Amino acid sequence: MKKIVMVVLFLCVGLTCCTKEGEKEVIRDTPVNNESVGDMDGTDIIARVGDEQITSGDVEMILSQIPAQYRPRYSTLQGRRELVDAIVSMKMLAWEADRRGISEKPDVKIKLDYMIDQTLARALEEELRDNIKAEDKDIEKYYKENPDKYVTPAKVKARHILVDTQEEAEQLLEKIRAGADFAEVAREKSKCPSAQKGGDLGWFEKGKMDPAFEKAAFDLKKGEVSGVVKSSFGYHIIKVENTKAAKTKTLDQAKKSIERTMAKDLLEKQLADLRDKIKGEASVVVNEEYFTAFKKEQASPQSPEKDNTQQGD
Repeated sequence: MKKIVMVVLFLCVGLTCCTKEGEKEVIRDTPVNNESVGDMDGTDIIARVGDEQITSGDVEMILSQIPAQYRPRYSTLQGRRELVDAIVSMKMLAWEADRRGISEKPDVKIKLDYMIDQTLARALEEELRDNIKAEDKDIEKYYKENPDKYVTPAKVKARHILVDTQEEAEQLLEKIRAGADFAEVAREKSKCPSAQKGGDLGWFEKGKMDPAFEKAAFDLKKGEVSGVVKSSFGYHIIKVENTKAAKTKTLDQAKKSIERTMAKDLLEKQLADLRDKIKGEASVVVNEEYFTAFKKEQASPQSPEKDNTQQGD
């Protein structure tokens, strides 16, 4: 039972110690009875529940399972005491549940078995991941073979005015060239929803806009206003407010990202190979009749009696 309790503890202590009420964290704890631990010398054994000891190593292991954003809470003396109290509280309830035979209930045993399986599977994945290291030559090769992944495309930040006719567009263009504020004209005259924001389209890269509109926008320099541009939507006047040139990350800049990508790919391959190996060694069999019966059950119409029962409810 000890191993099972510890597995459950690792998985659940984060929730036990970090529950929230509104915006304030609340610790659900049961203080340790310090008078009962007088026979424990030193600091390695922190508490005892029945025949089980809670050691400093246990606490550190549990702490490592708590989400990183909550760990600083337990870096203080009060926080560490709250953590230990919460562990003891959970241990006591688990001890009582075991004494009552709850751990032998079929539904509980299934949950415990799957928690153990899940913990072991994750531990194996972590072990495989820890042993993966991409070689520098492989990282360089990946970088050269995937140049597009490390290019930030050129972008422009633009406003525009959209109208239905070329004549109206030319009239508005004359006003703008005479000194009218582009954003104000867009608010008053543009048919595009962006008119509410003075025609502001924000930043965009190639491939996001109508081809004719896009070509005209990327041909302009910062601060320039286009002539009348015809697109499939109507007639535009475009003002480019800012530009960003395309940038390519160097190998050094991309190295960490490549390492993570390669490690993920290598791990997935190792897991796939390992599963194939285990299928033979562990005699893994899946009963396809289950899925056949499930499919038939899903396809069969409800009986009138069942429908009437549901309507009555």
